[in-house]
Amino acid sequence: MILTRQQAIAQNAARYFTGNACINGHVTERYTANKTCCECANATANKTKAKDRQKYVASSTNWQRLNPDRVAIHTSNFVKNNRAKRNLWTSNYRQTKSDRMPAWLNKGQIFEMESVYTYCSALRGCGLDYHVDHIVPLRGKIVSGLHVPWNLQVIPGSDNVKKGNRFDGY
Repeated sequence: MILTRQQAIAQNAARYFTGNACINGHVTERYTANKTCCECANATANKTKAKDRQKYVASSTNWQRLNPDRVAIHTSNFVKNNRAKRNLWTSNYRQTKSDRMPAWLNKGQIFEMESVYTYCSALRGCGLDYHVDHIVPLRGKIVSGLHVPWNLQVIPGSDNVKKGNRFDGY
């Protein structure tokens, strides 16, 4: 509904819609307080969040690289002090893996998945930090994968931590 800024102020409305495009071409509502296009304001806020996030990740990564002993202490202390949270997380993860494993897998495919985990365990036994990663995450925000052999890969732990719960294809 077309509404001028003055009408919106009179109605104590936070936004108004004129039907005209902003300087960036958005035909959307504007904020009554400052006449800003809502879409432009969201884009600015998202850019700021992304920059802040990049700064935080960079400083956090740098601190972790310079203080590996303190990171290990913090991690072990967290697990000790939050056993219930850690157990709940582990339980949820195992349940998700179970839920995402299709019933139609045959014994050979299940053996193949066990072999991937055994291989990764052997690498870790040699002192190498490797993880079994789901290429398409089991609990992704955009897309969720299955717990099947062709969705598993053995990658360095640092790469797995960087990847997080994301799928690079989306």
